[in-house]
Amino acid sequence: MTTVIINTRTAEARKLVEFLKTTSYAKIVEENIPNDETLEAINAVEEGKVNSYSSAKELISSLKKKAGV
Repeated sequence: MTTVIINTRTAEARKLVEFLKTTSYAKIVEENIPNDETLEAINAVEEGKVNSYSSAKELISSLKKKAGV
């Protein structure tokens, strides 16, 4: 068995994967890897860098304050 990693961010690569799906000799295992922004958010949560509110009213009040409303 051989493992090939294909970065499917280009149209050409996506076409290759679609072609391989039609063959009997290739098995496609797709992994959804989060983008950089999502990874940063995950890291922030894991490090405890989040805001916490005791109610929706408190959250809305905080958002309005930040928006200057």
